Amino acid sequence: MPTFTKMNPDDVSTGRGRAAAEQRRPYIEALEAGDAGSVTLERGEKPATVKRMLQEAARRANVRIRSSWTDDRQRVLVWKKVGTR
Repeated sequence: MPTFTKMNPDDVSTGRGRAAAEQRRPYIEALEAGDAGSVTLERGEKPATVKRMLQEAARRANVRIRSSWTDDRQRVLVWKKVGTR
């Protein structure tokens, strides 16, 4: 007979949620490490995806941020914390 264990829903990620959590991890770590920073895109990374991931990570970390691109080619994104949610 299987053993069932009660868990907190916030501690469980399944399917695409697990993959998304893994992708957000570096962004969350960067947000926790300082009050401002920059993200330099590598070849093949999409600017819109990187900005969205940073915003999602900030939401998960319960932090408000502002971000903008430093160049016309959207290769470097700078961000800073502006408060908490």
